[in-house]
Amino acid sequence: MNDKDTEQLDNSRHSLVKKGALATTALAIGAGATSGTAAAQDDENDTVVVFGDHYRPGVDFDVISELNPQTRDELIDDSGAADDVFDEPDDWDAYVISYDIGEEAPSWGILLTEEVDLDVGDSETMGENGQFRDAALDLVEATL
Repeated sequence: MNDKDTEQLDNSRHSLVKKGALATTALAIGAGATSGTAAAQDDENDTVVVFGDHYRPGVDFDVISELNPQTRDELIDDSGAADDVFDEPDDWDAYVISYDIGEEAPSWGILLTEEVDLDVGDSETMGENGQFRDAALDLVEATL
């Protein structure tokens, strides 16, 4: 196997993993859409955005850290969503969260919000009413 074959294999693996993550997210969103409560769906003030592979409907999480503005801006820019999804990036806060999935190894994710006031140490539960905010970028919007 030469370098070109290895690169093609790596690209194929990356594509397969990305498609698998999107499919898993779509399943979680589909399942959550049927079991979400009307009250949660009506409360638009608790909206958060997570990457699809960080969406865990109905699972508790703790806020580990708030990202500084420069890191938040770089994250939004690197996601490709700066203009399309996050119209005013300065209005958004970004947090590192850790899901309580009952395992020793942490299950971390990134949560973005322009509406919810969170502090380090807060505990919340990801809503089961997730829907794609931008499917191409694998960004899911849900309530807490």
